[in-house]
Amino acid sequence: MRKIFKIIVKYLFPLTDRDSRPVAAGVDNIDVLLDVLGNETRRRILRFLADEPRYFIQLSKDLGVSQQAVLKHLEILERYGFVSSYEGESDFAAPKRKYFELNRSCMLAIGITRDAVEFVFHDIPQEGLESFKRSELKGVQRGLTALEQETEHSKIVSLSDGLLKEINQKLADLAAVEISLLRLRQRITRTAHKAIREAFDEELQRQILYSTIGEEKRPDVNQLSEMLDAREREINEAIIVLKQRLQGTVIF
Repeated sequence: MRKIFKIIVKYLFPLTDRDSRPVAAGVDNIDVLLDVLGNETRRRILRFLADEPRYFIQLSKDLGVSQQAVLKHLEILERYGFVSSYEGESDFAAPKRKYFELNRSCMLAIGITRDAVEFVFHDIPQEGLESFKRSELKGVQRGLTALEQETEHSKIVSLSDGLLKEINQKLADLAAVEISLLRLRQRITRTAHKAIREAFDEELQRQILYSTIGEEKRPDVNQLSEMLDAREREINEAIIVLKQRLQGTVIF
């Protein structure tokens, strides 16, 4: 059986009083995103900041990396909105320190199968998180409400532990369903692509079909022209042929 590779990179950043600040532009570009997160030191910085805010000297010691290098990485992460900074009181009799914290909630999913490659980036909205519609999440929502009303630290930790275990199990169940759907999609895509290769000799016609089949929102002529690096006139001519060959279908 052919293996299906799916890489999920998730950063669920904690909400803070400073989350209303604007996020830097450009991070929705997948190439930029992969470049930013492709560096191991930057990923380690994000993991440390997921626990609690830190000042850069502290991060330098935790990472075993020079202060100058850490500052450069923090500048990149801050430029693209992954982290933000603020001044906080020092634990000692010293001037205020510049602390860094996570500033964005997002998910990057990379799916690679034998017949498809997919890069998906989602911002995770910070508003409306309480409006769960699925019945299986109502219990988690009630638990969250109780957690936010609790004042005793030991009970907060205990309730959080239980809720996080429940959520992690639900995520594992969803991942299993997702893998099953990916397997089904791979088999369908393989069959469809084989039929396209056998039925259409013109490469541009095949590329148009590869780019449109299964897409809920069909790319228009201008988008296809940019995606396939072809003139719009060529795209239109190819679509006319495809419509004639695929009469009775809803692809075009």
